[in-house]
Amino acid sequence: MSVIEHYKNLHKIPEISEKEFETSKYIYNALKSIGYSPVIVGDTGVYADLICGDNLPWVLLRADIDALPITEGSEVEFTSQNAGVMHACGHDAHTAMLLNTAKTLYGQAIHHNIRFVWQPAEEPTTGAIKIINDVIPHNLIACFAMHVWPQVPFGTAVTKSGALMASSDFAKIRFYGKSSHCSQQEKGNNALLSAVDMVSSFKEIKDSIADDNALLFCGSIHSGVVHNIVPDFSEIFATIRTYSEAQRNDIKDKLLKTANSIAAIYGTKANLEFEGGCPPVYNDENIVNTLANEFGIKDNATSTLAGEDFSYFGKYAPSCMIWLGIGDTPPLHNEKFYVPLDVLDIGVKLWTKIATYNWEDKLP
Repeated sequence: MSVIEHYKNLHKIPEISEKEFETSKYIYNALKSIGYSPVIVGDTGVYADLICGDNLPWVLLRADIDALPITEGSEVEFTSQNAGVMHACGHDAHTAMLLNTAKTLYGQAIHHNIRFVWQPAEEPTTGAIKIINDVIPHNLIACFAMHVWPQVPFGTAVTKSGALMASSDFAKIRFYGKSSHCSQQEKGNNALLSAVDMVSSFKEIKDSIADDNALLFCGSIHSGVVHNIVPDFSEIFATIRTYSEAQRNDIKDKLLKTANSIAAIYGTKANLEFEGGCPPVYNDENIVNTLANEFGIKDNATSTLAGEDFSYFGKYAPSCMIWLGIGDTPPLHNEKFYVPLDVLDIGVKLWTKIATYNWEDKLP
């Protein structure tokens, strides 16, 4: 089956994170038909191995498989058949390109073994950590991922060394107070004012971080039920994005200290929870230099505050994410997003070149 056929088939059956059962089954069956012995991990993750020698090192290639809770508005004829769910981030393209790379390489003898990994639940950044202990082989020397990217010229592959994508954390900040009538505010402990002061402190916290590009953002505050009662509960939903683990931890620490200080002022109690989250995607300099010098991949990508849990793979071996340009398309996570079909073969050829390169000679 061609990469375009795989892409169209997958685009029709998008599934939300951690519910990718049909997608996982599709990948499994496609690999079996090639001749691989695929393995299911973490309920819906899949991997398959190209073993070229018992004592050879390993290279890992990773694609993501989940879709988004978006009603499709694109004009493709192979539109989503699952109401309210759409592949609006290109994961169907990533899956299809890696499937055809596995097909292209099947039976070849190359410099190392290859593990092809299809990861669930990238969108909430919970999938990588769920499967990683099951998919990291012994003697892993390099990990790669590829992401289709709008606004990068069509068919052009770009990357950069260092932080390409930001860390991502979802913060819940809660204040517990005491209700009273507004005419007797002194008898209550105002959880809403605690939340207002907390959000007002975000700029000061952010400005105290060395990285000017760090992001601390409040997207929602919930508090109060009527107009004349002092609220006894408030909840803040916020996101944290940074380009380093040190600054990520610094912001978390300052949020905790600030929340407790504000709670002391109003007589409330603060509680912080950080959900999901992932480190920054940090590309290995040696890999990037090799890609630039020997593959012609441009090393001038502009870092983004978007997050990607491929970052967890970089904790086990030198890693690199590459963006494959799809030109002037609607943005990622947009209901009109689509992947131009002609880019898919370009992605397979790039994956194949990366997979067959002798990386052991280039990495310490």
